[in-house]
Amino acid sequence: MKRWGTAGNRYWLWVGGLIVAVAMLGCGRKAPPIPKDATVPRAVKNLKLEKRAGVIRLTWEEPKKDLKGRKLKNLTGYKVLKKVVKPGSNECVDCPAGFREVAVLDRDHPVNFKKVEGMILWEDTDVKKHGRYVYRVVPFNANGYDGAISGYVSVKVP
Repeated sequence: MKRWGTAGNRYWLWVGGLIVAVAMLGCGRKAPPIPKDATVPRAVKNLKLEKRAGVIRLTWEEPKKDLKGRKLKNLTGYKVLKKVVKPGSNECVDCPAGFREVAVLDRDHPVNFKKVEGMILWEDTDVKKHGRYVYRVVPFNANGYDGAISGYVSVKVP
């Protein structure tokens, strides 16, 4: 009977541990690589929410710099993400899972939103279910790279 204390067995334990460690380092967010010279937008600032009868209005300040602190030149638009947490649900409000894209706003063609003095105003008219409505905003550039995701804002709809 072989014992685990032999040199050959220790070698295979070490190799197995190394394989597991390398596999764990490979886990994480998978996204296409972003070129060094790309100006990827910072997150929007001052994301605010206002609830009105049947409408939720979001406002935010446009980012002026990219993630590296350079002047932002090619900001193209915004993606509005939303999730509804139903009453009695164990789903957490600030968890990143469960959001879906509900609007894409093109800065050059403000059809479904308004631009007022560096602020963006967008309204969600699809407010029918009871629960907590949670929103985040993602700016994107002309090359299709998403910028930093904003913090979240939420409101309870009875």
